[in-house]
Amino acid sequence: MSSVSNYKINISAPNLINICVDNNEQKEISGRLYHCYQEEPVLFANVVELIREIESLFDRIAFPQASTKTRSFGENGQPNSGPVVRPEKVVPQDQVILHNGQRGTFITCVKFRQNSTWQGETYWKEKNQQMRFTNLLEFIRQVDLAVDGEVL
Repeated sequence: MSSVSNYKINISAPNLINICVDNNEQKEISGRLYHCYQEEPVLFANVVELIREIESLFDRIAFPQASTKTRSFGENGQPNSGPVVRPEKVVPQDQVILHNGQRGTFITCVKFRQNSTWQGETYWKEKNQQMRFTNLLEFIRQVDLAVDGEVL
């Protein structure tokens, strides 16, 4: 099995995620998402759920910080603001990267959330290939093409 350490993916990054794609029916991916803040996998049925789960994780751990914030209001009509309580790590990161998807495994580290999108890199485990992305659409396209078996 190839090692992630051959590439410049920092497995000690607090926002390291492992996306395990198990199905790709009618161009819609589904599978599991692993991170160090939860022992059981987070299931996703489509790419929108995947994005929402990852974005929610980043907001909970406050890393990477978003350059823009979605406005939301509480019951009294005032903006929600309060202290951010970061979750504790419950799984070592070297355990997070051990899981594999049936159709593809993508160990991903989003470095920045600027201009309401993501910038970072992902490691396609099965092909031992590192891919960089400068926006969320490019990331989704890379994962989609990889799962379809196309060479990137």
